[in-house]
Parts: sequence; structure tokens; C-alpha cells
Amino acid sequence: MVLTGLAIFALVAMAALSVDWGVIYFARQRLQNFADASALAGAQELPNATNGKQKAAETYSRNYGEYGESSPSPPPPPSVITCPANDPDVQPATTCYRIGNDTVHITTPYRRSGDPSPNPNLINVKACRVVGLYFARLFGVTQIRVCAKATAIRRSSNRRGLVVLDPSGGGALNLSGSSRLLVPTGSIIVNSSSSNALTASGSSSISAQQILIVGNYTISGSASITPTPLTGQSPMPDPLASLPPPSTSGLPTYPGQTITGTRILNPGIYTGQIRVLSTGTAILRPGIYILRGGLSVIGFGRCTGSGVMLYNENGVISISGSADVNISPPTSGTYQGITIFQPASNTQTLGFSSNVVSQISGTVYAPRASISLSGSQSMVVDMIVAWRVGITGSSRLTINANEPPAASGGWVELVD
Repeated sequence: MVLTGLAIFALVAMAALSVDWGVIYFARQRLQNFADASALAGAQELPNATNGKQKAAETYSRNYGEYGESSPSPPPPPSVITCPANDPDVQPATTCYRIGNDTVHITTPYRRSGDPSPNPNLINVKACRVVGLYFARLFGVTQIRVCAKATAIRRSSNRRGLVVLDPSGGGALNLSGSSRLLVPTGSIIVNSSSSNALTASGSSSISAQQILIVGNYTISGSASITPTPLTGQSPMPDPLASLPPPSTSGLPTYPGQTITGTRILNPGIYTGQIRVLSTGTAILRPGIYILRGGLSVIGFGRCTGSGVMLYNENGVISISGSADVNISPPTSGTYQGITIFQPASNTQTLGFSSNVVSQISGTVYAPRASISLSGSQSMVVDMIVAWRVGITGSSRLTINANEPPAASGGWVELVD
């Protein structure tokens, strides 16, 4: 009888573990699905926190009803409740709701562990439910609280100004001397996971609407970075990865050019380097220029053109001395908004070391090459996507954060 009693007790205990654990597991999976969908829906509305929270709550309520969690369906609209004071997940921007039998906390802007400040493009949803148990009641346990959390990020379009693609290198974005980097209406994104992915030294400064770094950053001397970068971010895919190389069909072929006076150049394939010397002026007619020997503008040389796309297949692009470059991109077609396109097969550094303002009113795209500004170069562009970027001396780079149509649009994704 003793053995039988022990066996019955063991069977009941096993039933409590298996049946009740299954109930807990099912409830948690259902909560996780609701939280994931709610966070992704809310992220679509960011950085508008009010709209993001409303969308997330409405989505949770709709899923709650559609999956039979309430009867009749749908459940009553989400009602705002007082957040618990002792919940470590409650932040200043958290709003708490009662949705059916669930308690749902929605936070945006949201501060993840390691972030110096809340991120307006992050939304966190935490859902909790009290689950009734069955066999565990024999041991005095009648219910248990089950929770699930999800965090989603909004990768917004038309706000990226500088994207640095190097996934691991230190100093992927590096400023020194008295250099300046300004992105007044857009974001700086550094994909490097290094502890010094972004470095600023001397009296250099960085100012942007937002700075996102996968790894971390270092500041030395009297350098400054505004605002404080958000670290530990997810890497951003190359927004121009799908941009195809230009077709050579029908394009005329020209040899390399050495320009000392004023010369008008036509679109086509240039098999050698285009060199604009100190007394030269190159006027580029609208179209696509495939450069197989690069471009060099030196001394007091000038290079101008509108509706131009430079495809730097091989060789180096170098602007130095007192050279003046003023070019703008095509206004229609595949390469609308793209001024310089250096394919991944060309890893040569694009060097800008002039002491005048270079106006490149379009996007510079060099997915596997570095871009270097040195001396007293001052350059204005719409967007830069490059492997690495270095700004030294008293150089000044201003990025207007105007993305070309070929850039992939905004998207949302779960990050936790």
C-alpha cells in the first residue's frame, strides 16, 4: 500500500508537471505571438510615439479576439491602467493597458540595456497573463503569471545620411584634427561591431539628427558628438545593394584625357584616367561616364556637370589642391540621385583633399571602398554609403540626407 501510494503520488506529480507545463508553454507562445505582432505594427508608426502605442494596442486587441481568447470576439477596446510601480520593465515612456484578461505594457521611446538614452525608433511590448493550473492545485499552486516581451525597430527611409558598412573594423568612421561632420536632418549609421567603431579626436565634432552604432565609440581631446550615439544597434543592410552596374551597350569609347584648357566631355567609356590639371576645366555633358582609369582633378582644375553619373569601374577618384568639383546626378532613370558609383570590385580610396567647397548634389556610393577627406576640404553631398569614412585636418563634410529612389525604403524588424 505504501508503494502504491508513492506511485500514485509520483504519477500525480508527473501529470502536474506535464499537463500544467503544457498549459504554461501554450499560453506563453500565444503571448509571444501577440507581442511580436503588436511590436511590429507599432513600429510602423514610429517615431510618432502616440500613434505607435495606439497601433500596437489595437493590433494586440485584434489578435486577442481573432484567436478566441475572448467571447464574444473582438474584446473590448484597450483601456489604459496604472502601471505597476515595482515592475523593472516599466520606463518613463511606458503606457499600460488592460486588453481582455491580459496586462500589456507598451514603451516607446524605449531604452534597451546598454543604450545611453531611449530610442524613438524602438518600441517594446510586454504582455502578461495569469494562467490557471490543474493538477498543481493538489500541491497548493492554483495559478501562475506568464509574460512575453518583444522589441521592434523602425528603419526609416529618407533619413539616412551616412551609412558606414564595415562590419568589424575599428575607426570605421574616424574624425580627427578640427574636422566637422554635419548631418542636420538625417542619421549616421555605423555597422562596425568594434568597441571603437566610431572615433573622434582632437577638436573634431559630429552633429546629426541621430547616430546609430552596432558597436561602441570613443572620444578623446575636446572632440564632441551630438546627440549621444545609440550603441548596440542592429546592423543596417546596404541600402543600395540592388543597384545594378550600368550597361555599356551603345556607349562610345574614349581614351584617357589630360585636360589643360577648357574641354567638353561626352558620356561614354573612358579606358584611361581623366586628368584635369591646374589650368584645365572639364565640362561633363549629361549621361553616364564609365571610368576605367579613374578621375584626377588637381591644382586649380575644375570639373562641372549636371545630370552626370560617374561609374568608377577601376582606378582612383582624387580631388586635390585647389580643385573645384561641382556635379549633380541624373534626375530620372535607374541612377536618379546617384553621382558617384564605385562598385564593390574597386576598393581604391576616394580621396578629397581640396581647399575649396566641392558640391556633389547626389549620392556617393562606394560599398567596399574608403572615403577620405583631408586638408581643408569642404564637401556637400546628399548621401554617402561607403565601407569606411575618414575625415581629418580642418575638413568639413555636410550631408543633406536626401536618399536616391534606388535606396531601399524603410522597414521594421524584431530586435529582441
